[in-house]
Amino acid sequence: MIFGDIVHLWMLLIVIGLMVLEVFLWNRKKKLIAGLFPGELTDLMFKNWNRRKHVIKQGLFALAVLFLILALARPQWGKKTEVAGQMGIDVMIAIDVSRSMLAEDLTPNRLENAKNSLNLIIDELAGNRIGLVAFAGSGFISCPLTTDVGAVKIFLKTIDTELIPDPGTDIGSAIEESIKAFGKSTNSKVIILLTDGEELTGSAVAAAELAAKEGIRIFAVGIGSLEGATIPVAGGFKKDREGNVILSRANPDLLRILSEKTSGRSFMISQDITGFQKLFAAISTLPRHKLKSSVSYQYQDRFQIFIFLSLLCLVAEMMVSERKNA
Repeated sequence: MIFGDIVHLWMLLIVIGLMVLEVFLWNRKKKLIAGLFPGELTDLMFKNWNRRKHVIKQGLFALAVLFLILALARPQWGKKTEVAGQMGIDVMIAIDVSRSMLAEDLTPNRLENAKNSLNLIIDELAGNRIGLVAFAGSGFISCPLTTDVGAVKIFLKTIDTELIPDPGTDIGSAIEESIKAFGKSTNSKVIILLTDGEELTGSAVAAAELAAKEGIRIFAVGIGSLEGATIPVAGGFKKDREGNVILSRANPDLLRILSEKTSGRSFMISQDITGFQKLFAAISTLPRHKLKSSVSYQYQDRFQIFIFLSLLCLVAEMMVSERKNA
């Protein structure tokens, strides 16, 4: 037997206190009667009193309190099997960590702006399974699907432009890695793709077509401005081979194509500060499925038994008379 609320067991001291108090009051009462009615008068006063029944009566009352305290402590024994599961969707967040994400057309830069917004989105997605894919010239699964929001945030915090040594922006690789992360899940599956959309390598469209075949929707979020911004590097800004400063521009057309091929939606954060709110609103309309269930063993509460015993003792205590039988 175990107790669900063991803290209440300290109240057992009440039972001990009642027993001590009963002995003290009885001795005091006996001395008081002996003082008022000395000698044979004392025996006469207790002529019709049955000490044995008195002890039984007080014992029943103490047991009633004891059983009540045990009931409060929630005694448990006997296991029952429970299958735990919740409704939700699977969401892989693919975030661009290429050098162009250091452009400062968003405050403080594209990458940090995206990470700060994702922290809010992840909170809103609590209860669903969430994972992370980081990508630049290649992609890899940074955090597998999990319902642990805290763990996802820890992995998100470690993401920066030094994470992947391969230069470039391979959006196709990000989508493919996200597809792998879903495994054989039968839940509603979503890829949230955060990038400036400047694909320099790979084939994003082909990967999106593969995602569509798998029933996966892509919600593409464009990070950056259409006007473009310089890319900070050590000693200045990134330049091309001719020595001209490179401007990194968002590519909403590619993102729109990727989302449309998978029946998803695309958003531009630079043009609309409510882009992330619209993103979550769109995701919230997706059908929920029961996430992977887990089997747990739960002890069964038995406090009802002790409440019954407490009431039984109280009834019995009221029915016991301290008088001697005639």
